[in-house]
Amino acid sequence: MPIFSLPSFIRLCLTSSVLLLPLAHLKAVLFGIPLYSVEAPVLIALGAYLYGWSRGASSLSENISLPNRFVIGSGLFFAGAALSFVMNPFSLTGLGMLKTWFVLPLIASWLWLQTKPDKQALERILLAWFGATLLSACISLGYFFQGELTYDGRLAAWYASANYLAFFLAPGVFLASHFFPRAFFFPRSGKRMFLPLFSGSGLILILAALLLTRSYEIWVSILAASFIVLFLRRAPLFSWRKKIAFALLLASIASLLIVFESGSEKWQALVGMDERSSLASRVMIWQSAGKMIADHPVWGIGIGRFQEAYLAYQQYFPPYLEWAVPEPHSLYLALWLETGIIGLSGFFLLVAAWCREMFLLARSASASEYTKKTSTLLLALLALYGVLGLVDTPFFKTDLAFAFWLLLAFGLGLLRESEKEKNLFK
Repeated sequence: MPIFSLPSFIRLCLTSSVLLLPLAHLKAVLFGIPLYSVEAPVLIALGAYLYGWSRGASSLSENISLPNRFVIGSGLFFAGAALSFVMNPFSLTGLGMLKTWFVLPLIASWLWLQTKPDKQALERILLAWFGATLLSACISLGYFFQGELTYDGRLAAWYASANYLAFFLAPGVFLASHFFPRAFFFPRSGKRMFLPLFSGSGLILILAALLLTRSYEIWVSILAASFIVLFLRRAPLFSWRKKIAFALLLASIASLLIVFESGSEKWQALVGMDERSSLASRVMIWQSAGKMIADHPVWGIGIGRFQEAYLAYQQYFPPYLEWAVPEPHSLYLALWLETGIIGLSGFFLLVAAWCREMFLLARSASASEYTKKTSTLLLALLALYGVLGLVDTPFFKTDLAFAFWLLLAFGLGLLRESEKEKNLFK
């Protein structure tokens, strides 16, 4: 008798991809196209699925069904990226990006849903995600204590920039908050005894590492997503009095962050509207991206071509403050430029449909407390990326693209499990 069932093996592979997210930049190049570390377990899982399907594995014989709006939204999103790639000059780099940001993450999401994951499976992979962020935070703090910082005193560890490190660590704040209350408020016995210490201390370490990145956009995004979580909850533990108290706590934290940074050169450049500040540079980048959209409104400029186009468009603007700009520091501008109007429309349709379902689950009177709590967590994580997307691009990067697609798959799996509880899922 096999140790693992085929669905369990596939979920194990996908969990391995999540654990490898901090090392997503590691790759091997095959025929000019990179294969990243997080993609290898997905290919193994796909091979296992195809083998099981060819052998008539009963656990994978039934196809999953999804509401049309999810299929149409994801289809338009991918089709827009593919058409934008085809309608612009060909490059192996762009083909590799299409594979890494769309094809394999979509396959991973599809495989997750094919295994018909239950609550325990979802909790395990969320715990793996939290573990990956916590381990990354601990190692990053090691870099700090060794004095390995960027030229402007920010913590970046092995990432290309401090913002990239902050992008990866930020979900850990909400994942820790997801596990800590459940361990604290409910009976603790046996293996549960370690969970409060693990999640609570993990939250402190992740916050410490995030503070040292000095990534203002991440700090603001976390606070904004926290407000969303706060006002979505209807459970007794979150009465309006407690919500107001927690809102005041968040406001106090924001005030402390301002005091903490008020004397820094970065903060002074920001509030003083320095003409060479990071904000001034981004405004110039957004203006350049806006002109690209005006010139290429339908198909965009092609996936992975922003740096090339950005340099070509310099002639229309004063000398750039920043020259190495792979993405336009705005998720929504990047989506329009790299997936065209079709992809942008598909993205909004997909995200709107998903958020609607998660919101209904979070506010449902008939859903279990676990379902409401987990749907709120998933909404908070997507809100984090959505707010961050106003000033940066939390998608067009290997680990972030995988996290986005898997996050949507986790939500759809939770929706399916909730409908199954109500005997509505067939």
